[in-house]
Amino acid sequence: MPSRMRVYLTIDTESSMGGAWQNPSLRPLPAEKRVFCRIDGKDYGIGWQCDRLEERGLRATFFCEVLCSLVLGEKEVKSYLDYLLERGQDVQLHVHPNYYFYAEKLWADARGLDYSPPSSPDAIGALSPENQATVLSMAVEIFEYLTGQRPVAFRAGSYSANLRTLAILSQFGVRIDSSFNPVYHAAGSFSGERLPVNRPFLAEGLLELPVTVVRQSLPAPNKPRGLVPLEICALSEREMRASLDRLHEAGLSDAVIVHHSFACVKAGDVQYRRMRPDKVVMRRFEALLDHLAAHPERFEVVTMSSLAANPSHPEDEIPEVIPSLGYWRPLMRTVQQAVNLIM
Repeated sequence: MPSRMRVYLTIDTESSMGGAWQNPSLRPLPAEKRVFCRIDGKDYGIGWQCDRLEERGLRATFFCEVLCSLVLGEKEVKSYLDYLLERGQDVQLHVHPNYYFYAEKLWADARGLDYSPPSSPDAIGALSPENQATVLSMAVEIFEYLTGQRPVAFRAGSYSANLRTLAILSQFGVRIDSSFNPVYHAAGSFSGERLPVNRPFLAEGLLELPVTVVRQSLPAPNKPRGLVPLEICALSEREMRASLDRLHEAGLSDAVIVHHSFACVKAGDVQYRRMRPDKVVMRRFEALLDHLAAHPERFEVVTMSSLAANPSHPEDEIPEVIPSLGYWRPLMRTVQQAVNLIM
């Protein structure tokens, strides 16, 4: 029987530009909309997620975006950082450089100056090493100022990072990165680098924990090589359970699952003026937690900070396994998601 597999529940916690680049009358969204996701006073974002985790005695790593404080103000960002810390969850660093460049644009506009942002303002990996260092240094500084602690783990917005990013992060004391997503490899996630899939590895002084992926036989234009991330919005309850079971049976040491603060709501527009609960995704989230909590002999749910405190060295003999979901399960999930989209 394989030993227990470490499972990392990671939740990217972030605002949204809300169409502000395209429409000068709009602004990025407040935490109430995209982080807490409050509908008629009820929380369907991180509050609902924390409740479900606590009911099962589990903790997640919330990768929290902080550069939006340059636009929304520090009080807005501190509201969800403090909330998560008070709930006993693991809080780590997430960066969308969009907000850094948008703040520069607002500053230039206020002074009547011309301003041209980078061609890919939200892709940290597409920036020059100098710009990467500037943005990441500011993000680490803001995170430490607002939380009172240094981040030990990092995830790039849109998974856009490269080996230069890791080298810079290591200088700031970050010890773990979880930005490599093989599904986005050709779209900026360590593009051009040959990296292991579904197993930890050391790079530029950091431990890289890639987002775990599975493979489906169902053709899909947005899923290169048939790869699908272990993401609650991307897989059905049955697919998620089967994926975890097969990864464990294959002897993998670590599995990284992705979720988002806003994933349990449906938004009617980019400004989230109209929202309603996404009951399909909510059921998937609870089903996943139930499966993990019901099988402690197979799965050890851990956080990035706990791994950083007790680091393990990746072993080359760990297999590079990508479980197959076949054809029918993905087809059934695709139909379910299409129906859910219009309901």
